[in-house]
Amino acid sequence: MPTLIGRGIASIVLCGALCGTVEAQVVPDFAEYGAFLDSLMLAEGVPGISFAFFNRDGVLWEHVSGVKRAGSSELIGPETVFEAASISKPIFGFVLHSLAFDGVLDLGRPLAEIVEPLPEVAHDDRSALLTPRMLLSHQGGLPNWRTRLNLEAVVFDELFGPEDTLRFVADPGDGYRYSGEGFVLLQQVVEAHTRRQLPELAATRVFEPFGMTRTTFSFNEVAEEDYAFGHSRDGRPDKWGLRVPLSSSTLHTTGADLGRFGAQLASEISNGGRFARMAEPVVTVAEDGGDRLSWGLGLGVFDTPAGRYVYHGGNNVIFIADFIYGTEEDLGYVLLTNSANGPGMVSAVEERVFGRSLRR
Repeated sequence: MPTLIGRGIASIVLCGALCGTVEAQVVPDFAEYGAFLDSLMLAEGVPGISFAFFNRDGVLWEHVSGVKRAGSSELIGPETVFEAASISKPIFGFVLHSLAFDGVLDLGRPLAEIVEPLPEVAHDDRSALLTPRMLLSHQGGLPNWRTRLNLEAVVFDELFGPEDTLRFVADPGDGYRYSGEGFVLLQQVVEAHTRRQLPELAATRVFEPFGMTRTTFSFNEVAEEDYAFGHSRDGRPDKWGLRVPLSSSTLHTTGADLGRFGAQLASEISNGGRFARMAEPVVTVAEDGGDRLSWGLGLGVFDTPAGRYVYHGGNNVIFIADFIYGTEEDLGYVLLTNSANGPGMVSAVEERVFGRSLRR
């Protein structure tokens, strides 16, 4: 995919969300976006960001700004990785679709038929109903998390205490309930079935093919080369040093790298490729007037009178992220922030780019 990275070198034409007209709206020159993002960082109290615009042809523009750690002079650079939190999930979804297209995995097959014994939830007969499709669309009836993760864990078995049993909070298939646990369970099944660990699966099926050289699924030696600290609302720096790769939440990446993934996904959606099914609604989450929020197989789907937006947010408390693509505009962006104050930036950038805040 062709890539164009720079500052102030192009402009984009699109129709803003809910603009009520088919007339093209010219987005300001990218250089103006740099100034906008920098001023917004200061206003919201965010120490550093990594940002990229993308469309179906590639990464259009990259902007990094700020410092890795408050009080330091070490600047964020293009190679600096941020925690992308739950934006891990669409990457994992892409991996699973790739396995399905290769005939390795059937997304509609019960987990209990894929591996035996089924980990974590075999104690409950309802586990027999679970399929990859259910878990990818958050219909597995599982909680987001059973408890707080042990951030000092080195292997999976250390993540939760021995008495911390994963339990259903609803019947599988009984509507949408966002669940990180569901993705981790699915990860365990896929790793056992393929005899490959998540980092290898993601590297061979996503990171390497798309040129995502600064992306990993844990805080490993690659991420340690150049990384940002997260910050609390009052500016205190901290970092999740979790070494266990989780399909739900441990992605470390840069704006440009995640933009490369976004460009591939945008190309699939625009051209009706096989992976476009990730962006098709599976379960309705909420409706409000002409807006409808649904969930697909790894992505949120927000339908408005102006068009469809596919997205995923990320929130590891001290890192806030946003990944969104407007299918009508053929324009998307990645925003990675190293602060709990990131939500203010997320809302403002959505309004600037798409004409409204697409808050979910």
